[in-house]
Amino acid sequence: MIWGGIGGVVGLTVSLLGSLVGIIVAVFIGVSCGRRAAAAAEQSAGALSGLVGGAIAAPVYMVGSALGTLIGGREIGAARMAATLSEWLGTEVPADEAWTFFLVSLALSAIVEAAVLILASTAAGAWVKRG
Repeated sequence: MIWGGIGGVVGLTVSLLGSLVGIIVAVFIGVSCGRRAAAAAEQSAGALSGLVGGAIAAPVYMVGSALGTLIGGREIGAARMAATLSEWLGTEVPADEAWTFFLVSLALSAIVEAAVLILASTAAGAWVKRG
C-alpha cells in the first residue's frame, strides 16, 4: 500500500512532463514494487507476489499519472493543442476536438502504464524468487 501511494506521487510528478515519461517510469516503479513484494512474501510464489503488488500499485499510479498529464494539458490549452495538431495533420482541427483527442490519448496512456507496471512487477517478483 505504501508503494501505491509513492507510485501515485511519482506518477503525478513525472507525468507533468508528459505521458511517455509516465510510461517509462512505470517500469521502474513496477520493478521496485515487485522486488519488495516478493522479498516480503514467505511463500515461494515470487511472480504471484509481484503481480499482486503491481496490481495494488497500478491504480494509484494511473490516477496520479493521469492527473499530472491533465494538469500539464490544461496549462498548454486546447487552442495550442489544436494549432499543433492542425500543423501536423495539415488540416484544421477545432479546439474541442483536440481536447477530445487529448483525453482519449490520456486514457490509452493510463492503460499502457498499468500494463507495463504490472508486467514489470510480476517479472521482478519472479526474478527475486528465482535465485
